[in-house]
Formats: sequence, structure tokens, C-alpha cells
Amino acid sequence: MKILFIFKNENFLAPIGLCNISAVAVKEGHNTYLCEMNSENPLERIAALKPDIVAYSACTGEAKHYLKLNSMIKERFPAIFTIMGGPHPTFSPDVIKEGNLDAVCIGEGEGAFMELLGVIGEGKSPDGLPNIVTRNNKGKFAIRNLVEDLDSLPFPDYGLLYDNTPMGKYPLKNFIVSRGCAYDCTYCFNAAWRQIYKGHGTSVRRHSVDYAIDDIRKVKERWPLSNVKFYDDIFTYRADDWLEEFSRKYKKYIDLPFFILTRADLLTEDMVKLLKHAGCRTISMSIESGNTDIRNRMLKRGMSDEDIISAHRLCEKYGIHTFTNCIIGLPGTSIDNDIESIDLAIKARVTWVEFLIFHPYPRTELGQQSINTGLYNPDYKKMHTSYMHSSPLNCFNQKQKNAQMNLSVLGAVAVVLPRLRNLIVRHLIFWRHSRFFTLVYYSLKMYVLRKKIYVTRTTALESLRILARSLRQEWFRHENQTG
Repeated sequence: MKILFIFKNENFLAPIGLCNISAVAVKEGHNTYLCEMNSENPLERIAALKPDIVAYSACTGEAKHYLKLNSMIKERFPAIFTIMGGPHPTFSPDVIKEGNLDAVCIGEGEGAFMELLGVIGEGKSPDGLPNIVTRNNKGKFAIRNLVEDLDSLPFPDYGLLYDNTPMGKYPLKNFIVSRGCAYDCTYCFNAAWRQIYKGHGTSVRRHSVDYAIDDIRKVKERWPLSNVKFYDDIFTYRADDWLEEFSRKYKKYIDLPFFILTRADLLTEDMVKLLKHAGCRTISMSIESGNTDIRNRMLKRGMSDEDIISAHRLCEKYGIHTFTNCIIGLPGTSIDNDIESIDLAIKARVTWVEFLIFHPYPRTELGQQSINTGLYNPDYKKMHTSYMHSSPLNCFNQKQKNAQMNLSVLGAVAVVLPRLRNLIVRHLIFWRHSRFFTLVYYSLKMYVLRKKIYVTRTTALESLRILARSLRQEWFRHENQTG
């Protein structure tokens, strides 16, 4: 069968989920294709290709684009079977009622998608398939077991994206060597994920070192690669045998700078030494809130200021750059609380920081609390992939929301250039939100990321094009929101 994956590219990192699903489909003898919505007309592509299936993978904030398109597809090509997978349908399966979708896939999709292709090929109904929600089964479905042996899966079909989009030429590429997270942060979906799969396998799993190395080598041989970004929720929990083996083999066979994510309360000197030996350039550890009570009571992060400061200083000691996230505009908090996050990031001497305005995502604990307390009326069509959009919570007035939007761009400036801290937090964040602030933010971000966080080896002209594209996207989103 012909399967057309449709996605809307809004950054420079590949959606690995699409590559995974394409890989298992190709392994079973199906033909897969890609349509990127920004660069070609999906309806024209469908008319020319005549696919049997159109598939999407959507986060909350992206789904609205695909649902709108899917309504048009089903109107013109009613025989095509359409399905959406990814985080949004997993945690908001009622999306099956929108956009005239035929089905949505819940959770891990490899096994479910293969079984779906089988029944569609035989002309049978997919209504009773595990992990598949249709308009007929009314949300009642079974859950198949998680894939315990990740090495049993084929390597992701990166060619689907890298041969058909500019991402193939961009020398920063992302990889995932594990699945699952053991923590219960209230703004994240991992607790809900574990609840879905309760009794259906081990939540936290990872590939063998050899699989991970071979995965990167295959990409390195075919496309430009100067910096590896490991996008696992937590790359490593401890300095164990796996990390020691990885450190040796990555240095020997890959030998490129890389970026990982972990937690400040997990990082030890033994871990840092192994990562540094392997070539780790940047470690990302989220602060989330500079206020201890908010961080540990509301967000359930379970770490102290000292944990955060010492972990970042440990990276500094070994010449590893740091990247962190802070959430602002949390329910019932104040601008002063948000400024505490700036101050903690300055104390920790973070290399780069993102200040993300809180959005209550479906099935997250804090998202559900926001709904239950009347702070948010769920309307996921109004959500965006950019965290710089105005807070959707009704506990903030317009003046506060304006300050949050300014802090989302100027907070990073205050951390990187601490001498501007007082000017920013006492004056500039209370000015009217403007394109100039966004320009300052993206210009500084481009400089820090290119010089410190990543080794992308892009030309000055290519960097300017990336900057221009980022600005156009952000200004377009802002105008759509305020217009």
C-alpha cells in the first residue's frame, strides 16, 4: 500500500515518531512518502500520488493544522483512510470526532500501525484493534504491551525526512536511545502515559549501546552531521555499565559533540566525567521554577536550589555548557515568582535558558487542575507550538500576560547578560510587547546556540536565513493571536 505522511515543519529537528512508523511499514513491504505542508500543496500531492492511507503525528498545538487539512482531504478523496497518532490523540482521543478522521492511534504506534495496515489491506474493519480508536468503537479499545526490546525495531527511516526536506542538510540532528520517564512532573504527560500502560510492560527502556551507535553511524554516512542531539526525556539516570560502554564506543566510532537531557538531582561527577570523555558539549537540566515551593509542591520536581546550582557548576567545572527551561505564568503565581527563575538561572551560571509560558496540556496533572479550578476552558485549537504565546489562563489580566510574554523573550537576555537584569525586570517587561524584543531574543539565541550550545558549522548566510525564518514564524503566530 501507499502511505503518505503529512507534517508541518516548524523547527529543524526531525519528528522521530514518523521515521519509526515509516520504518516498520517499509519493512513489511509498503511504500511510504512525505508531504511537508509548508513546501507543497497536500491536496495536489494526494491527487498525483493516490495514496491508500494518509497519516499524521501530532502534538497538542499542531493537531489543528492537520484536522483542518483532513476535512478537505476527506471531502475530495473520501476513500482514503486517514489516521492521526502522537501525543495529542494519545491524551485527547476525542479528537476522533474532529476533522473527519477515520482513526487515531494511542501510545506506541509500531505494532498498532502494522496491524491496522493488515486489516485495511484485507478490507476488514479496524474497530477492534488494540490502541486504535475509530468513530465506531466510541473510545473503547484495548492496549497492547509496550515494546520491551527496543533493538527488535528497525532503524528509523530518516530518509523519509532528510531526503525530502531541508532538515537533511542541517548538520544538527536528533536521536532517541530510550523511551519513558520515571518521574511525575505535573506539567508533563509521563504519569498519564504510565497509567495507560499499567500492567502492559516496563515504562523506561533503552536501546543497547551498539544499536545507538549504529543508528548514528548510518545517519553520519548519508547526511551532514556535526552535532548530535539526544532527545530522550532523561539520557542517563546514573553512571552505570551502559554509560561507560557508551562513553568508550561513542568516542571511538562517532566522535562528535553531543547534547543530552537529564535532571540536576541525578547528575554526579562520575556521570559528568564519562559524558565529557565521550564528547558531551551541552547538558540540559530544567529548573522550571526558581521558587522552591512552586517547583516542589506544584510541579513535583523534588529538588533544591543547591541541587540545581551545584549540578550546573559541576558542568562548568568540566567545560560543558548548560541549557535549561523555566515555566512562567503558572496557575496562581506572580511575575515576582517568574523573576525568581531568572535569578536562580543567573546564580547557576546557566549558558542558555528558555522561559516558557505555561499551557495546560491534556491529561497532565496540572492541566487537569487548571480545568477543574476554572482557570482554563479546554480549547486545544487555540494552543500553539510556540510557548511565547499569551497565557490561556483566566487568572491573569492583560497587563500580567503582556509582562509574561516580554519575560519569555527578555528573561534569557537577563541571564546571558546579567548586567541588564535590573533594567529588564524593573522596566522593560512592563512595556508593550514588541517585535523589537523578539528580534533581540532571537539574535542572542542564535549567537549563543551557534557559539556554545551546538556545533552546527553553518555559514553566516545560512544562520541569517534561520534567524529570518524564526522571526517570520514568531511574528506570524503573534499576529494571528492578536489580530
